[in-house]
Amino acid sequence: MQIDKRIAALCGNPSAQRRAQLRTEQAREEWLASKAVADVLAELADYSAGAGFENCSHLAQAAATLDGASALIEPLIEGVGRALSDEPLAHVPFRHQKNGGTSILQLATRGRAALVLLAYDETTADPSPETVTFSDVERQEIVLAGGADLRIATLVQEWPDRATIDCENRRVVAGETLHLAPNEARLSRAVHGRMVILRVARTPSAPAPSRVYSLADGRLLHGASGDRQESQREMSMALLGRMGRSDAAPALAMQARSGSDHLRWQALRECLALDTATVFAELLRIAQAPEDPLAEPAQALHAQLIEAYPQLKHQVAA
Repeated sequence: MQIDKRIAALCGNPSAQRRAQLRTEQAREEWLASKAVADVLAELADYSAGAGFENCSHLAQAAATLDGASALIEPLIEGVGRALSDEPLAHVPFRHQKNGGTSILQLATRGRAALVLLAYDETTADPSPETVTFSDVERQEIVLAGGADLRIATLVQEWPDRATIDCENRRVVAGETLHLAPNEARLSRAVHGRMVILRVARTPSAPAPSRVYSLADGRLLHGASGDRQESQREMSMALLGRMGRSDAAPALAMQARSGSDHLRWQALRECLALDTATVFAELLRIAQAPEDPLAEPAQALHAQLIEAYPQLKHQVAA
């Protein structure tokens, strides 16, 4: 492994590390201390609490007009840019991530609302996308730079295993805005240069699951909890399943009694893979509760299991 001399020097000098980080943190604090930013973030909290976007004048000005967005973002970019010019190995003091050609910088969160800066390069585009994801998030977006040819997908009607989806092509350039409801999603068919977007997003207090559909025929391909805590619990259950932790089966069976329908069903599936006998009694209980939203799929799964493993019927009877 070859380590750059500057990185090696910084690793051996904690005071230099701290000094570098203080430069970018100072730039962030100066930005947050401005009245313009404080006004926007105060209304971001109002928006999170349920206020209409159009009733949050400072927030709407920042996320719906190019002048307003530039006035909000440019001081931050200039301040952090100067800090990184002086200390190129410092970290940007915001939650951030990069996935392929997409970069995300979370500028602020207030409750269920977030102010986010996104950048897309040409590699993020897909001229012929095969799938689309719908999440229970309301988004207000404005293009700050660059442009793209988009496909706006609208979820018209849903069934348990499929959906009707309409698509419309649209080109956006700097200054244009997008309002995306939870039943809408945008797909990039082509990105021109590097497209930068400022987004204001809001999730409901009890978000519906995210769904991935096939654009060709509307088939439901995947679902995931829209709640962050439930998503973490779902990942924990999946990990226990992959580890073969059969001792966790009773806990997973109990998990099937609370939470969203999606989480409960995932708990049943993971428990089924670990210990069929343990989950079978819980599955039968749900199947015999007509008021339970999972009763019908539980009845179908129960019948399939009895057909495949007749001994289970005798075990429950015993």
